[in-house]
Amino acid sequence: MVKVAFLINFKVNKWLGGFNLIVNLINSVNKLKNKKIEIVLIVNRSFDIKRLKNLNISIIKSNLFFNEGILRKILNKLQIFFLGKSFIYEKFFIANNIDILSHAQFPLGRKSKIKTFSWIPDFQYFHYPGNFSFKYRILKKINIFMLEKNSYKIILSSKNAKNDLKKISQKACKKSVVNSFVYDLVDLKKIISFKKLKKKYGIRNNYFYLPNQYFIHKNHFVVLKALTRIIKQNRNTGMTIVSTGLNNDHRHPNYFNSITKFVKLNGLKNNYKYLGIVPYLDMMSLIYHSIALINPSKFEGWSSSVEQAKSMGKKVILSNILVHKEQNPNRAKFFQVNNHIELSNILKIEFLKFNKSYEKKIIKNNYKKLEKRLINFAENYQKIILKKN
Repeated sequence: MVKVAFLINFKVNKWLGGFNLIVNLINSVNKLKNKKIEIVLIVNRSFDIKRLKNLNISIIKSNLFFNEGILRKILNKLQIFFLGKSFIYEKFFIANNIDILSHAQFPLGRKSKIKTFSWIPDFQYFHYPGNFSFKYRILKKINIFMLEKNSYKIILSSKNAKNDLKKISQKACKKSVVNSFVYDLVDLKKIISFKKLKKKYGIRNNYFYLPNQYFIHKNHFVVLKALTRIIKQNRNTGMTIVSTGLNNDHRHPNYFNSITKFVKLNGLKNNYKYLGIVPYLDMMSLIYHSIALINPSKFEGWSSSVEQAKSMGKKVILSNILVHKEQNPNRAKFFQVNNHIELSNILKIEFLKFNKSYEKKIIKNNYKKLEKRLINFAENYQKIILKKN
């Protein structure tokens, strides 16, 4: 058995997508009958283990990667840069009999006995440099250089991301592999009834679901403009958009405030409902009961919410960015990124023709097909990890 470690060295509440992706991958690998890798999860000592209660793996608690002072961080990176490995990190992994570090944000080094399979979620800074500070963009370029020199392989989530990496660094691209993730679902029997969701969140009967974090590139305004247009055309409409996600973008701290102002100024209070960050089961239940999931984003690496809806067989309404087209869910409706008129027309049609009983049949069918898709995803990952070159 090859022992593969994942490191949760980030704040989970600030990057739920990254955490859920890793947990989902681990659960998918555990489904394999021909499993040839053993997975270990490394977390800090204060980590809430309840988050991992259904995860059947070994967990190592250590503060080695979490409470580093700035001097030790610099020392480790200098060692990796000049000597090809961090001696402190390597000692830890050898002591725990770990062969591979997977989905790392920073490599252990080209001369390390531990192979690093680095992971780059996306290249948003390359497409939208204005969303990031000059310092951030420089650090990203340095990081690509470090990954190129010191990773065994670089894992990407899409062919689109691979094309981006090729433009940024040919050498890094040659080391890259694509493993497009597939999302598992909660047990259908555990889905919360609409009656309970309605009582908990005060939701109307029929709604569209927008689960994007409130980051500026997620493009909430195109949805708000489409909704405003529909209400002006059809007074007293019952159409509702239900929104969830973190409401803080540290790069653009006024973004969420500008959303709430727009909602107030355009009289959308009854039609646009923000619920905050909700539990995972609630989120999956919100997808299940919705008319469709909306992702209007200007940029994605590989959208988690789209994959969740895709696994469920739920209808999705998507901006026509390349990665959404690569994900290509069944029954997807695409609109031009900033075209709120096109989006409003799609929303009106889908609102009118929504059939709850038909949707439930579609979802039930997709649950039956999901196991095979998850196995294929996990097998592809295992092949990547075990491949010799």
